[in-house]
Amino acid sequence: MEEMEERQSPEERRQRRQRGEKDEKQHEKDEKNTRDPLSGLFWGLILVMVGVIYFSRNAGLLPEATWWAYIVLGLGIVFLLEAVVRWAMPEHRYGAWGRVIPGVILLLVGLWFIYGAAIGTWWPIILIAIGAILVLGAVFRGGRR
Repeated sequence: MEEMEERQSPEERRQRRQRGEKDEKQHEKDEKNTRDPLSGLFWGLILVMVGVIYFSRNAGLLPEATWWAYIVLGLGIVFLLEAVVRWAMPEHRYGAWGRVIPGVILLLVGLWFIYGAAIGTWWPIILIAIGAILVLGAVFRGGRR
């Protein structure tokens, strides 16, 4: 291989190097376009959820004062649904745990504003659940390395 490079003129080596750089850039573009096919699922679920909540609000099915709390609750549910789908698909598991914690937090904040302080007695259990999720995530991630 080195002998072949020595026989090439400087211009031929430069052209070969440029082709390699172009191929690498094209590979990066292709990778970006196919990186996360589940992002469409996430955004589609968000649009469906927002549409259902606005429709319910306009139809008088949701209280006027707390309709936005249902959006927060719905976002938490969407995050958790995406985490479940990612967990079920081994090739996309890499992002599952990153969706669980914001999902749980948004879900709980939405419930807090919808049902009031009655959920306040559950905060210690919520902390335990979040801690357990972090521990399980660390254990499963540690086993894959």
